Amino acid sequence: MRTILFVDDQREILNSHREGMKKFHGQVDTHFTAGAEAALELLKTTPIDVVVTDMHMPGMDGATLLGRIKEDYPDIVRLMLCPQTQTDTFFVALPVSHQVLAKPLNPDLLCNAIDRIFRLRDLLTDSLRKKIGGVKQLPSVPTVYLEMMSTMERPDASATKIARILERDTAMAAKTLQLVNSAIFSLPRQITSLDQAVAYLGMELIRDLSLTVHMFAALEPTAIRSGFSFNAEQRHSLMTAKIAKRLITGQRLAQNAFTAGLLHDIGKLVMAVCIPEQFKEVRKICKTTGRASHEVESELLGVTHAEVGAYLLSLWGLPHSIVEAVAYHHNPSAALEKTFDLPTAVSLANALVDEITSKRPFTLEEHLNTLDVMDRLPRWRTIAQQELQPVKPEFVGARS
Repeated sequence: MRTILFVDDQREILNSHREGMKKFHGQVDTHFTAGAEAALELLKTTPIDVVVTDMHMPGMDGATLLGRIKEDYPDIVRLMLCPQTQTDTFFVALPVSHQVLAKPLNPDLLCNAIDRIFRLRDLLTDSLRKKIGGVKQLPSVPTVYLEMMSTMERPDASATKIARILERDTAMAAKTLQLVNSAIFSLPRQITSLDQAVAYLGMELIRDLSLTVHMFAALEPTAIRSGFSFNAEQRHSLMTAKIAKRLITGQRLAQNAFTAGLLHDIGKLVMAVCIPEQFKEVRKICKTTGRASHEVESELLGVTHAEVGAYLLSLWGLPHSIVEAVAYHHNPSAALEKTFDLPTAVSLANALVDEITSKRPFTLEEHLNTLDVMDRLPRWRTIAQQELQPVKPEFVGARS
């Protein structure tokens, strides 16, 4: 049974949480404290699995509280409640929260979020650490990405400041302009400066592109010797990201879907660099048999590129929802979704790209039926066709 601590400075809000959780009596054990200081005192004596706190409280706010809990009790799941309209609050909450939930609290969504977080935690900590084996020297998060994250959280963030960060890395600046001008974005005119690139595509998209550009550029020489196809993988990831962003509603969820789509196959790059011989063997079997890479990886290595990628992103501290989508992009049903969410959006986008570009069979019908969204598939296929239509055939490339 999970033990959940609710924290708020308003008694009426705590009473509302208490009333909403009554339906889960016998499934969860609940505690309630008025304010952050009382919560920290309770944690000294009471084992807690999950903390759910409001952001805005006098004295110590929710972000400070979760930061303290992250430092002193790292195993506790940290959830923040924020109004949907306060995007600035979201950025403050993101670094210290496993997940940000909308106010007012929906108890069903809360319990589903908790189940999904612990499901992913079990996958990444227990299973993967035992299987990871030779994947020991994992890449560190690119410094330029962290700098962009920090800059974007400031009130005076601007496209110009992001461009100035980018231009300090000549190789990455060149690669960013190459990607922006590629057929995948179908921009109306040639982009010749980083300022223009950020203005056209937006700071968040450029930030996310920088993560993959830097990773691919830094590891390219080693990975190529393992038979890793940089062009094909980057193209596939960009197409998946663009489609995933259109499959889900809400600006924040859509941006997270783009990021997760962009990063969903990053585990392949890690394998190519860290376990090159095993990676080459997987590719050989895939080419010979026509089997999907994640199936062969699981059979041969005991771990898939989806899990390796999610593990790396979790170490880097990326948002839980993005890590979850990467972890389950070949098996979204394992994410325990109750409604259409990021894992399915990324998995669906990935499957649609493969169906259209590589003529691979579509295998998500059962999962879409479970979520009761199968009737939307024709519209989603149209979206995928629209996004892929401007891409030249030679741009797509073959993947194994």
